[in-house]
Amino acid sequence: MRLKDRVAIITGAAQGIGAAYAIGFAKEGAKVVVADILDGKGVVKSVEEMGGRAMFVKTDVSKQDECNAMAKATFDRFGSIDILVNNAAIFSTLIVKPFIEITTEEWNRVMEVNTGGPFHCTKAVFPYMKDKGGKIINVSSSSFIEGVPGMPHYVSSKGAVMAFTRCMARELGEYNINVNCLSPGFTHSEGADRWDRNKALPIGSVEDALMPQRCIKRLPMPEDLVGTAIFLASDDSRNITGQLINIDLGVRFY
Repeated sequence: MRLKDRVAIITGAAQGIGAAYAIGFAKEGAKVVVADILDGKGVVKSVEEMGGRAMFVKTDVSKQDECNAMAKATFDRFGSIDILVNNAAIFSTLIVKPFIEITTEEWNRVMEVNTGGPFHCTKAVFPYMKDKGGKIINVSSSSFIEGVPGMPHYVSSKGAVMAFTRCMARELGEYNINVNCLSPGFTHSEGADRWDRNKALPIGSVEDALMPQRCIKRLPMPEDLVGTAIFLASDDSRNITGQLINIDLGVRFY
């Protein structure tokens, strides 16, 4: 129960990796807020069936007013905001293609959600954390370190998330707020598998490409990311801030 009685907002938690974070945090005693543009009531029900406490707040993280309303609803219900996991992102609908074919509208929408979302949510929760401290966990992607071709909008947005993490760690340290970043490799969530089935890659499946490169030959699942997130949300990581933790079964060493 490392997160007992703490209140955690998890964006993009209606399914996939975000839902795994929500359930994992609840098992550690956190009160969980599922913030998503999709319906998160199913995840709330799963948490409540385990004996935990949760609520769903429909939120478009690209809009500052909706993020502010989400933070207020969280505080009104649970009386605190201790943890923010900036997980929401556009990925499953993207198709790998030459950068010249990506429209300005596509680029801007990915940036609005993947990079703007963490910015808006951090601004929204800061007033509730500044007097007592807190933990902010941003979710990037190992793709930005490699520079995966054909997805410059997604890869750039995730690189910006890490840059944002460094800036916020500096700026929020005086308020005792830790800001760190997770960098997962390809993980078999609903969205990622849908992306793979849609033949987003011009060659075979993601597993065909990645499995030979992994040090540990195993399918990465959402549950495999939860422990590291709990570590960063707990007092175990109180001296860690501004850092990137890569979780990709050893595809790359940096």
